[in-house]
Amino acid sequence: MNRPGLRSISVMIVLLCGLLPRPGLALDHDNLDPNRPIGMEDAYAIPKGEIGIEGGVRFNDRREGSTLVTFQPQIIYGAFYNTQIEIQGDLMSDPNTLVGAAKSGDLHLGLLYNFNTETISLPAFAARVEVDLPTGVNSKGVDTQMTGILTRSFGRLRVHLNAGYTILGSPQGQERPGTYRAVAAVSYPLGYPTSFRDTLIVSLYTRESDLRGQLNNSGIELGLRHQLTSRMVLDGGLGTEFSGPAD
Repeated sequence: MNRPGLRSISVMIVLLCGLLPRPGLALDHDNLDPNRPIGMEDAYAIPKGEIGIEGGVRFNDRREGSTLVTFQPQIIYGAFYNTQIEIQGDLMSDPNTLVGAAKSGDLHLGLLYNFNTETISLPAFAARVEVDLPTGVNSKGVDTQMTGILTRSFGRLRVHLNAGYTILGSPQGQERPGTYRAVAAVSYPLGYPTSFRDTLIVSLYTRESDLRGQLNNSGIELGLRHQLTSRMVLDGGLGTEFSGPAD
């Protein structure tokens, strides 16, 4: 049995650089991508023709085992209106001890499509599909992730709901063939209405454990996004689990 209390702490620093083909445009620092800096996202894609280059470092202080460090380079491209394509590859410091879909060196290909912008009566809704190719360490089978995303504004406060499911292409041992996850988050621009450079994000999440018979990973995360320039954003986040496996 796992002892109650804090299970893990993670910190991420993310740098976002936009390569914009048209002069005079600027990145929307309020556009929230998963793990930039915490594990939630909003329902909006980057504008058509815009390219974002992102790089994050994540530190996971595990109760059992050594601290896991993950480098997360990513490219995002606004391929069409309301549609972005993503390419990412995670590199992990302890690749041989991992279970579940996340494997060090896997190539992640994703597509996010926004069905509608927010109206008075309807929230913004988007769907994400991601395919993880087994290019990494001890990786077998093609994993698939599907996520539904809702974003709703209440004045300057924005509420986000994420619900997703991951299907493992080749589960090993006691790994579950599929796991669900859910995130509820709020974001708010600090300094409004005189400043729009900083955005505070708070989320509660739960994720089914990778192995059968274990508790869900459930916890809270806090993130801050700061716009350094019109083309560069710096993110930082901190999180801890309330319950879940000891590792």
